[in-house]
Amino acid sequence: MGAAPTFTLRPTRPRADAVDRLRGRLPAVGLDGVLADLDRAATACPVPGEAAAEGFTWDEQDRNDPGWWPQGVATMRSGTLLLVSWYARRGRLLRTPGSRITVVDRTAPGGPRYRHVLLVAPRRRLGIVVMGTVPVHAGGIAVHGDHVLVADTRRGVRIFRLGDVLALPQDSSGAAGKASHGWLQRLRRSAGSGSGPSRDHAYVLPELMAYRVPLRWGPRRLRHSFLSIGDVEGRPNLVVGEYRRKDDPPPRLVRYPVDPETGLPAVDAHGRCAALAVHEDQPRRMQGAAVHGSTWFLTASAGPKSAGDLYRGTPDRWHRHRGVLPSGPEDLDWSRPGEELWCVTEWPGRRWVFPIPADRW
Repeated sequence: MGAAPTFTLRPTRPRADAVDRLRGRLPAVGLDGVLADLDRAATACPVPGEAAAEGFTWDEQDRNDPGWWPQGVATMRSGTLLLVSWYARRGRLLRTPGSRITVVDRTAPGGPRYRHVLLVAPRRRLGIVVMGTVPVHAGGIAVHGDHVLVADTRRGVRIFRLGDVLALPQDSSGAAGKASHGWLQRLRRSAGSGSGPSRDHAYVLPELMAYRVPLRWGPRRLRHSFLSIGDVEGRPNLVVGEYRRKDDPPPRLVRYPVDPETGLPAVDAHGRCAALAVHEDQPRRMQGAAVHGSTWFLTASAGPKSAGDLYRGTPDRWHRHRGVLPSGPEDLDWSRPGEELWCVTEWPGRRWVFPIPADRW
């Protein structure tokens, strides 16, 4: 189906200067710095569901944590390295610790190891650049080059650079002094899971920019519930999908162009990224989508006590495989396009990260 002209995203002004100022005050360690300092062990295990191959689960605390919920997944290095997004549920006074990305190395000796990295947004306070949390659902993520794209349900897409990962001081005696680091320590404590200092975040990833939904959109403006990047007709596309329940309006899938050089949504001469295609009337409760060439896959959830569904086909013709996934399946991403996908589940006590052999379905 052709794209409606109102399905557009507009880039915000990059926060590169603010990120650079933060890099001048805190050690910039990038993705490699996190990989060299992984502090948690995952456990390889079988995963329920006919379509799920053996995967892994988190350590006991993350597996059962009621405060943080895993949502999105993105693969790197043919699936040996994974990124998983989590959102934090709101607590007192509707405050939230925000969202985070977990870096998982599946090749670590002794089994997968991982570490959480808090997503932050640079802000100016009394002329000083500080960091606030990023309160988004992070229902889907994608990686293209050095950029991480994070779904922001109501507002569009947020952009981060893996090279901008910063290390927080471990105590108030850092080189910049106690006073200047006080707000950093409060940020670390506020983003903990509430289960002790070991759950505080030692690394942060500042937001570089965003692609926003125009405010003039009406009540049926697109929800950016999840996203992924896949090749269509030999070019990378950003796929955005909506999560909708049975009594909501029918959900949609939308494809946007991606600049193959920058890895960002491609903008035209008018400074906007216009949709390439809008696909109406898609499956209810879909949680993730992945495309390669002409083949699409979707996940759909059915509540905490029911197995999830896997769809294969195209947006105008789906084949539904009922109950072949564990309960609570979320985002999808290709590790080997056309051959293998990765998925993550969300329910406490039943949280798995696992591959799906796409060539069998």
